[in-house]
Amino acid sequence: MRAEPRAGQPCVPPAEPGTRAQHKTGAEHRVALNTPVRSMKMLELQLAAGATEVYLALASGAPVSWDALPANRDGEPTQVASRATLTALVSAAHDAGVLVHFCADAPVVPPDMSDEYRRHVDLGVTAGADTVVVGSLAACAWLAGSVPALVAGDAVGVSSVSLARHLRDQYGVRRVVLPHTLALAEIALFCTEPQLEVETPVQTGAGLDCGRCRLADTAGIGLGCRAGYRDTDGVDLGAFLDGASDCALCDVPALVEIGVAALRLPGRESPNVRQNAKVTQMYRRALAGHAARVPITEVIAEIDRVELMWQMGWLPRLCDQQRCRFRDTPQLRAYV
Repeated sequence: MRAEPRAGQPCVPPAEPGTRAQHKTGAEHRVALNTPVRSMKMLELQLAAGATEVYLALASGAPVSWDALPANRDGEPTQVASRATLTALVSAAHDAGVLVHFCADAPVVPPDMSDEYRRHVDLGVTAGADTVVVGSLAACAWLAGSVPALVAGDAVGVSSVSLARHLRDQYGVRRVVLPHTLALAEIALFCTEPQLEVETPVQTGAGLDCGRCRLADTAGIGLGCRAGYRDTDGVDLGAFLDGASDCALCDVPALVEIGVAALRLPGRESPNVRQNAKVTQMYRRALAGHAARVPITEVIAEIDRVELMWQMGWLPRLCDQQRCRFRDTPQLRAYV
């Protein structure tokens, strides 16, 4: 199912189901939906909702996390519990024609733990993952040529096209996940680069540079998030600290037209996996509507007509609060 990499050569396997040829636009350009998974039930729900890629991480059994999240957040697990479950998830995803990304994107790996880190990555590769998502330049150097394909996760901070080219040319990075801060015009510049896929996070955010504030809310290696930060009395400071914009649903057509390869949805730690899959379904409807040349306003009007979640949750939390990822709103102008 994957092309085996040659030492020192870029790891760009042939197109998989749910991916696309480079830089097609318009109705023929297919954008993948990359969605979170931590259990078989979560995978089943995401597949039913229209996911074409999934990303997951494996519990290390050690005090540290080798990916960008702590093992638990807000009382919910973020990782696949066992190697057996990991192998089963990868197999089931492949049977459905879905690409699997193995997250090993801790932003910092101490050099004296590099061998342990690489052994952890090997578990994901052995299970059959199609790519390995990394979080640092050091990880790119350690893994180049030894894994099926490398993805530079958002922790790498690929905020310039020059860095994206360097990662592609020097380490064979196949895809870059762009920071939350970039505007549509900036994302479009990355999409002109050959042999490089562009993934942009949607439906999430925690201030100007999501995932990099370093206000760790859980001990251990892994990113914190000020959206869940609490003071010494346990008071949730999210409303004060999180000035983020989130929703990109109205701009799905624009993202398709500029040539992004994938939209990544959040929620490995989601306490409600059905609701998390419902978000995937919303973005799938937006993508399908654009492919059918239906205006996004009509797609959203239909969602508003039939979806209770839209009326009860999405509209008051996102639309009414102007939490629009790519629009000029007070939220966007208030970034600090």
